[in-house]
Amino acid sequence: MRDCVVAGSNAEGADRLLKSQRETHDDLTSELVKMAGVLKANSLAFGDLVESDKGLVQETAELLERSVTGVGKQGVRVGKFRKRSWGTTGMTWLAMLVVVCVFFMLVLFMKVAPKRY
Repeated sequence: MRDCVVAGSNAEGADRLLKSQRETHDDLTSELVKMAGVLKANSLAFGDLVESDKGLVQETAELLERSVTGVGKQGVRVGKFRKRSWGTTGMTWLAMLVVVCVFFMLVLFMKVAPKRY
């Protein structure tokens, strides 16, 4: 008789253990389903963010291309201005040289010419 009581309590213990494990399994499964939903939502949000950033990157690339073109044009203009400026600078140096030469010629003339009192 004792064997029947022990066998019965073992069966009840096994049933309780199985019930506890099923509940744990169900809880873990529902948690995994929730996590999968969150992961899917995050993935979709990240995809939308990447798409919006792609447009921003494209727009920035276009603006950069325009900027590079503008800088190239301005470089050509600066080169032309520098050439004209160098011509003006050369003329300025030539005028200064003429003034200095005239000054020295005047000083020399004053030393060589006789003085009248």
